Amino acid sequence: MALEKDKDSNTLQWEVSVTLSTNQPVIGSKIFITETKLVNSYHTTGSPLPPHSFVHSWYRQNIPCSVHRRKLATVQCTSCVKLNASIEKSYHCSSKCFSDAWKKHLRYHRRAAKNSTDNQQDVKKLRSSGSWPNLIEGSVLDENAITVEEDNIWIKVGSSNFYIPTLSDCDFRLRLHSAAVDSSRGTRLSLENIVVTDLVIKPSHPPRKMIRLRNTLNSNLKAQSSNDVVFSVLTYNILADSLSMNALGYCPDWALAWEYRQENLLDEIINYDADILCLQEVECDHFENFFEPELKKRGYSVMYKQKTGSGLFLGESEKSTNHGCATFYHSKLFKEIMKYELEFDKEASSVVYALEPKIKFKGSHRLTSKDNVALVVVLESLQNGSNRDAFQSRICVANIHTHWSKGHEDVTLFQVVHLVNGLEKIAQSQQIPLIICGDFNSRPGSDPHNFIVKGRANCVSEKANDPLGIFQYLKLHHSLSLVSAYSSFLHSDGVEEQRRKMNSQTSEPAFTNFTDKFFGTLDYIFYTDNSLIVESLLELVDRESIGNIGIPSPTWPSDHIALMASFRLRPPSHWRPSPPPFPLNPWHLAALRQHWFLL
Repeated sequence: MALEKDKDSNTLQWEVSVTLSTNQPVIGSKIFITETKLVNSYHTTGSPLPPHSFVHSWYRQNIPCSVHRRKLATVQCTSCVKLNASIEKSYHCSSKCFSDAWKKHLRYHRRAAKNSTDNQQDVKKLRSSGSWPNLIEGSVLDENAITVEEDNIWIKVGSSNFYIPTLSDCDFRLRLHSAAVDSSRGTRLSLENIVVTDLVIKPSHPPRKMIRLRNTLNSNLKAQSSNDVVFSVLTYNILADSLSMNALGYCPDWALAWEYRQENLLDEIINYDADILCLQEVECDHFENFFEPELKKRGYSVMYKQKTGSGLFLGESEKSTNHGCATFYHSKLFKEIMKYELEFDKEASSVVYALEPKIKFKGSHRLTSKDNVALVVVLESLQNGSNRDAFQSRICVANIHTHWSKGHEDVTLFQVVHLVNGLEKIAQSQQIPLIICGDFNSRPGSDPHNFIVKGRANCVSEKANDPLGIFQYLKLHHSLSLVSAYSSFLHSDGVEEQRRKMNSQTSEPAFTNFTDKFFGTLDYIFYTDNSLIVESLLELVDRESIGNIGIPSPTWPSDHIALMASFRLRPPSHWRPSPPPFPLNPWHLAALRQHWFLL
C-alpha cells in the first residue's frame, strides 16, 4: 500500500496505523479496515492511551479537466477514444468548456488520424455518422467533496470503516484518510494517515458461447416445430467459500474473497441465461442472502438442500457440511410438479442393515457418515401454452454432489447407483425424460461413470475397492438410455475446435476441475437420448486459456468450470395414456424392496 504522512507529523504525540483487508479494490466487493491502532509518534513507552475514536473518509481519484485543471472532468470526447488520441486531452469540465475548445481540440483528432493508418475507417465512420464530436456527460458533483492535489482530483465517496466500490470507481484509485479524535473533547489527536489503493477493477470472466450442433445422427428426425419444447440446463460447482482456502498457493487473496467471487459467479451465471441451473457447493447463508434473492429478481424459482451434517458427529469439520445443492428454474417456462430430496446417509441404512453384525458398526461409520445430498425435481413446461399434453411436456432434473475421499470409491458408487435406481422408477412409471447434473467426483471410465453410460458396472468385490462387500447388495444395472451431453461434440460436424478439448477415448471433456493437485473431469450432464435431443453445448476451454497453474483465479471464480446444454424434447413415437400418480418416494420403496429381498 502507498502510505502518505504529513511532514509535520512530529508536532502531535499520536499517529494512526491502518491496515486494509486488501489493496486491490473490486467493484461490488467490500474493502474494509481490518485494524486501526493509535501509536505514540515518538515511540516512547508508558504514555497512556487517551479515550479516543477514529474517523475515516474514502475518496476516489478522478480526472481533471484538460483546460481548467482545478475542475473535475464531467464530459469526455468519445471520438478521442475511438481514434486512440490523447485521452488526457479528451476530458472537459462541461459541455460549454468542450465547445469553446473545439477548434483547438479538432487538431488532436486530425493528428491522431494522420499518425495511425489503422483507424482511417473509424475516422470515416465518425464523420459519416455525425458523431464528430460525440459527448458523454457525467454527473454534477458537490465541490465541497472534492480535494485537489497536484494533478489529481479526489472525490469523497464514503465515511465509514468500509467501502464497496461501484461501477463509477472502475479504473480509479481509492484513498482512505484516517485520524484519531479525542472522545471527550472532540479534538484531533493525530494527523491524517492516508492509504492509497491500486486501481479499482471489475470482476470479469472470459466469455463462453453456445456451440450449435450439426448432428448427422438426428438428420432423419421430423422437421422441428415452433411448438417444440426447447430448454437449457447448466451445472456448476461454484466452490464453497469454506473450501476455497485450498487455492491459497496460486490464487491472490483478493480474488479468493467471497465478496469478489460472488459477483463474478453471479455475472457469469446470468450471462449464460440457462433455463435451469444446478449449482453445487452452495453455502446456506450464501443461498439465502445472495443467490436466492438475486436470481429471484431475474425470474427464477428456487430450491435448496443442505448437507445433513451427520459427519460432525464423527469428527469431520463443520466446513464440510455447511453447503449443499441448489436448483433454479425460470418460473415463466416451468412449474414444479414434484420434488424429492435425497440424504445419502439415511439412504444407506438398508445396506448397513444387511451387513454382517461384526462389520455393521464399521459400515455405519463408512456409509451413513457421508452426508451428501441430491435434489430431484419434475418440471412441466409452460412454453407455447403447453400445446402438448401436460405429461408429454414434463422433464425430471436431478442435481447431485457425491462424496469423494481416497479409499472411499465404494461410497461414491453407492450414492450414484442409489440415485439412478430411483430415477429409473420415475422414468418407467411416468415415461418422462431424465437429466442428471452435478459433480460426481468420478473420472470418466470409473465405476460410477460406467454404470451411468453403459447401464451396468462390472465391479469386482475385492477388499481393495469393496472393503465392506456392499456391491452384492447394490443393483448395479439399469435400463435407462443415459448419454453424456458433451459426447455429442464427437458426433457433430463443424466443431473441430471443441473436439480438440475433448478426450476421444472417454467421450468427455479433457477437464472440468483444475487445481494445483488435480486436473480432470468430474462434472457431467447426462440425459436420456431416447426422449431428448442435444441442440447446443457451452464451449469448452483449454488449459492454456484458463492458465497453467489452476483455478480459481481473478478471472475464473471456481475450481470447476460450468457445463451447459440446450435440449429439445423428442416428439412421442405414439400416443401415451396419462401416467399414474408420482410415487411418494421411489428411493424409499426401492430400499424396502431391497431389504425384504435380502431377508
